[in-house]
Amino acid sequence: MAEKMSYNLDQKPGESLEKYYHRLAKTADQRMVRLESYEHDKYFKPATQWAYSRAQHDLQRWTGQGPEAKKLRFNTAAPKDLEKLISKINDIKTFLASPTSTKKGITDVYKKRADTINKKYGTQFDWKSLAKFYDSGQADLWDSKFGSKTALYTIAEIQKMGDKKIKEIREAEEKDLRAETPTMAEQMVKKALKDNELNIEDLY
Repeated sequence: MAEKMSYNLDQKPGESLEKYYHRLAKTADQRMVRLESYEHDKYFKPATQWAYSRAQHDLQRWTGQGPEAKKLRFNTAAPKDLEKLISKINDIKTFLASPTSTKKGITDVYKKRADTINKKYGTQFDWKSLAKFYDSGQADLWDSKFGSKTALYTIAEIQKMGDKKIKEIREAEEKDLRAETPTMAEQMVKKALKDNELNIEDLY
């Protein structure tokens, strides 16, 4: 079933507070089930982070269960206390209003992040390559070896080179990039291309 572009979070005319609660809760639970299924998609592995993670944290509080509790759901008996019922409704609305509660919202977040990073560092990520880069753990590896800013500037240089130039540098080893005074960018690129832990293919 396709996700709706938006969902009416307002209480409908004549809708009791309890019916309102169950309507929102049912929709929220359906979204959480979808987010759990997206974990198996290579571009959406962190789907159960962000909005989902917060919702589960809220549900742990409502159910009294600890962090070990998994796949909790909102659509259970409505709290009898009016203040608690309204509080739980607000938690559900927070989840439903979050962009990362839907696949489209997650995609939009990646697109905005890719656009921001590309403008700032000169990289050439599209949203899929950026998602793969972060979700594969490669981002953490690059950061640990270069620092986050230097890593992104180095990646930008590598992305501009193309496969042929990358192959030449790797094959030439010490003979390549032998300018009298190699720039810092050249040194970082060479270091990155020689590091077997860094998956250059994840950058495209």
